[in-house]
Amino acid sequence: MNQKLCDAFQLITSSGHAICLTGAGISTLSGIPDFRSQNTGLWNRYDADKIFRIDCFLAEPHYFYEFAREFIFQMFYETSPNIVHRLLSLLQKHRYLRRIITQNIDMLHQRSGTTDVLELHGSPQVSYCTRCYKDYSFDDMVRRISSTAVPFCDECGAVIKPGIIFFGELLNQSVLSAACAEAEQADCCLVLGTSLVVYPAAEIPRMVTRNGGSLVIVNRDATAQDADAAYTFHMELDAFAESFFAYLKENGLIPEN
Repeated sequence: MNQKLCDAFQLITSSGHAICLTGAGISTLSGIPDFRSQNTGLWNRYDADKIFRIDCFLAEPHYFYEFAREFIFQMFYETSPNIVHRLLSLLQKHRYLRRIITQNIDMLHQRSGTTDVLELHGSPQVSYCTRCYKDYSFDDMVRRISSTAVPFCDECGAVIKPGIIFFGELLNQSVLSAACAEAEQADCCLVLGTSLVVYPAAEIPRMVTRNGGSLVIVNRDATAQDADAAYTFHMELDAFAESFFAYLKENGLIPEN
């Protein structure tokens, strides 16, 4: 096995408080498009500037729900966690990772068994009325959008919005505070599948390095913080995960089965 990879794995597993920040790159392995990429084909059908903007949603909710019906709600049933999600769940189970912080909204971390995930950009697990804030479950929303173009609140008649953070909205401050608290304590941060250009998510690894912690970045392309990392790997995430699994088994860090 590549010695540089082994050194990075040793750094992560020997850390006292390692955390992980994940981005869209790990979800594409499960067949979920990177909504920020212009190469997915999505933007031949939808205007990227309108889909996740809160002002556009409030003005034209049907436009978002036309997109969300296929690429958020239906896709939930058509995708499964991949080897990277399973790796992170295992690392958390054996306390090599203390917390997973994600920019993704697909809930695949939870489906792989990871607990206490900090979802910086929210998720559609719960939706809310935009006026009275009555909440609606994911399954309820699936039923609603299967029979109507736009779901409206049973109580007040206002449009219902998924618990996703749209552009123009503030992040959930309790989630952000918890993520920052983890970064303040961390002595190592593993970054997977994000280019680290979207803030405040990109501030998480910066906080770790400012406090003297180590940074390990794995992303297919270069990131904005490669120069700050102890180890940087421009490689496919599934290959990284396969190597990490092999390292854990070869060194007796996880049970053989």
